[in-house]
Amino acid sequence: MRVLILHASAGAGHRRAAEALAKAFGMRAARAEITVADILDYTPPVFRQTYADGYLRLVRKAPELWGYLFSHSDRNASKPWQRKVRSAFNRVNVTALTRFLAQFQPDMVLCTHFMALEVLSTRARRRKFSCPYYGVVTDFAVHTLWIVEGVACYYVANEDARRQLLRRGQPADRVVASGIPIDPVFAETADPAAVRTQLGLDPSRPTILLSSGGYGVGSIPEIIRAFAGADLNCQLIAVTGNNARMREDALKAARGVSIPVAVLGLVNNMHELMDAADLIVSKPGGLTTSEALAKGKPVIVTDPIPGQEQRNCEHLLESGAALRLFETGDAPHRVRMLLDNPERLEQMKENARQLGRPNAALEIADDVLARHQDGVAS
Repeated sequence: MRVLILHASAGAGHRRAAEALAKAFGMRAARAEITVADILDYTPPVFRQTYADGYLRLVRKAPELWGYLFSHSDRNASKPWQRKVRSAFNRVNVTALTRFLAQFQPDMVLCTHFMALEVLSTRARRRKFSCPYYGVVTDFAVHTLWIVEGVACYYVANEDARRQLLRRGQPADRVVASGIPIDPVFAETADPAAVRTQLGLDPSRPTILLSSGGYGVGSIPEIIRAFAGADLNCQLIAVTGNNARMREDALKAARGVSIPVAVLGLVNNMHELMDAADLIVSKPGGLTTSEALAKGKPVIVTDPIPGQEQRNCEHLLESGAALRLFETGDAPHRVRMLLDNPERLEQMKENARQLGRPNAALEIADDVLARHQDGVAS
């Protein structure tokens, strides 16, 4: 059995979701041949750079413009002429993917980015692709670009997202509220003090994790500076992703505060860092948010990108698992407010645990494999 999982490197979340699914399929179908691929690797270099780097530049430099484009496309993406334009554009730019699909001959394809889903739908509609393909949505709301013909099943974050798709005509048996797929390691739990000791941190200090996502987007250095002079008995862990400049700025900022600050770049042990933390200060990306909820950690939300992250933020706030940080200078106050109110902090942790879907990747793998088996049997 050959399983293909397609993502796009526009933000780190789509790739991390794909990797989580690959790990889950490996646990559930040990003999399967599982391949994770970036659809942009099969496009011309200019297209790839424009698509991936353009997204990052927009969300870093002009988030309001990105928010406008997100909302505009959400309203208009389903118009027939726009679908025709995108289909023609994609056909021109993914010819290498066509050759790869013919060579690999997957038995099923899971897509954690809407571009991959639309490419497969277009090919299936033209009778040039016949294996089942699945959509795995990586945010808490479903953008219209995800909605295409012929999808064997959608896997979405929660019942709200499921209702979105049902209202837009998707069959009920083809939409599953599975949660967003995260690495199964996030289902494991560990004692915070023990993990702090293991990481070289003070085991007795309340610990605040500042996360910027894999690409290092946000205002971590400014948040660290806000703690200068703050009379707080806590310690900070700052994760700046692969943004070398942000890491350098964060290290400089850390030298100006009296509380302990550990500054890290791109890490592969986020599950341990979350275990060590009492609170997480982060942009509300779909994957980071899902990981935090799986660990039962409250989030102080900062700098949501207009569009998908704003919707993620609203979901967290409505569910009582988060607070909103509107100004970086207010970070110490928001942290103190929760650390000084353990009852509220514990309630937020419980709310997060209730929302968390730590086994989402495994549940998706189980459902896809069951559908495949039913199809083979029939």
